Amino acid sequence: MATSLPNFLPLFLILCYVGSTMAAVHIVGDQLGWRPHVNYYSWVRSRSIKLGDTLVFNYDATKDYSVAEVTQFKFIACNASNAKFFDNSGTSSVTLTEPGQHYFMAQKHCLDDQMVFSVLV
Repeated sequence: MATSLPNFLPLFLILCYVGSTMAAVHIVGDQLGWRPHVNYYSWVRSRSIKLGDTLVFNYDATKDYSVAEVTQFKFIACNASNAKFFDNSGTSSVTLTEPGQHYFMAQKHCLDDQMVFSVLV
């Protein structure tokens, strides 16, 4: 029995590595979802969001909510035109495939910092 343990060590190490590199899915805002009056900066600080992870935005499309991934300049200006990603269907998913800072906002709900956040990947 003791002689077979070293044979499993490489397999165990490989499984540990694969498990640590698997992409995660993050529900933005958790049970509150994507809506006004949620502190998304606090939410994002409580997560370890990595390259390859997916952000899922759940929101009420009948309330004219949306999700846009924009540049830093568009983020500051609260301008979703020519967004990298835009959706207003009620459930949106964005997979983070590029390293760097990512900026998210709701087109009509960002002027008062209600539905905005950025994350460094």
